[in-house]
Amino acid sequence: MIKKVIYLTRTRPNYSLNSVLIKGLKENKVEVAESHIKNRGISGFIKAVSFYRQEAKNTDALIIGYDSPVLVFLSSFFCRKKIIYNAVLSVYERMIISRRLAPRLSLRAGYYWLIDFLAVHCADLIMVESDGQADFFKKLFKVSGKKIYKSWIGVDGDKFFYDPVVPKHGVFTVVFRGALQHETGAEYAVKAAKILEKENIRFVLHSGGLLLGELNKIIDEIKPVNMEIKSNLLSFEELRSLMQKCHLCLGQLSGHPRLERTIPHKAYESLAMRLPYLTASNSGVLELLTPDETCLICNSADAKSLAEKILWAKNNYSIVEKMAENGYKLYQDKLKSVILAKNLLDKIGEL
Repeated sequence: MIKKVIYLTRTRPNYSLNSVLIKGLKENKVEVAESHIKNRGISGFIKAVSFYRQEAKNTDALIIGYDSPVLVFLSSFFCRKKIIYNAVLSVYERMIISRRLAPRLSLRAGYYWLIDFLAVHCADLIMVESDGQADFFKKLFKVSGKKIYKSWIGVDGDKFFYDPVVPKHGVFTVVFRGALQHETGAEYAVKAAKILEKENIRFVLHSGGLLLGELNKIIDEIKPVNMEIKSNLLSFEELRSLMQKCHLCLGQLSGHPRLERTIPHKAYESLAMRLPYLTASNSGVLELLTPDETCLICNSADAKSLAEKILWAKNNYSIVEKMAENGYKLYQDKLKSVILAKNLLDKIGEL
């Protein structure tokens, strides 16, 4: 039985990709000794070693947090416990495939691949977000599937939860939120809004990030009059209120290959808030959600298909609300932090 773990991470422990797991472990009565290793290089290594030695007594496992592959590699030199890496996805995918910060055949891409490769081969268990991601890891890093464990990301239930007191807008409102990456497909939401200008449907687009300039060019060109555009930073309470006042949440809408293996945070958030969710038909998110049962789907990278499905949702909202209720039950039954952490603890016990 796992009673204590050490959780080391280079990213913030309160970042959702760490916090959901940490919260779930504590809900399972596991003591979690957590440390944010901000320092790079030798000083970071020394801090990690020092913290590990301080907490190692009676510790059952070491968990390395999201986006910390170098820490996995370094820990293998001093840790004699099982090392679990909460990878979710690879740094190579995030920086090269998604953000396109360098060509795939470049030194920078090679560096990201190498630190991922070393991490997955030094860890005893690698947590990833989907079966598609597991297949990607096996192919790209030549790692055994026995070391890979699919764990849904989940959501911090203290930050995103269903509040029946929050009223919906008087006009049918669709929300699109999230960082603007190449796989996001926000431009299709803008074009769908233009198509639906005369249908008494309102859009709220709350986004920012890498491609905001390109999206603004599209908005300036077609000028949808039924779209409210925001990019200010919101607290979790403000974001929860923004989303829950709407009737429908849009997921990732492009046909980007990364969507074959990733599930966006807003999918989990929508489930937890009992908010209907409409996504492009990409295999990653459909590992979790079932069309016409827990979500609505449209064709990938297709504004016309998206517009048609939004209009259908407005005209058949009682059916859509039932899908949202099914999604909320899915969250309650399988995706709460305490459940996800219990599944991981059982897996660690098998190592």
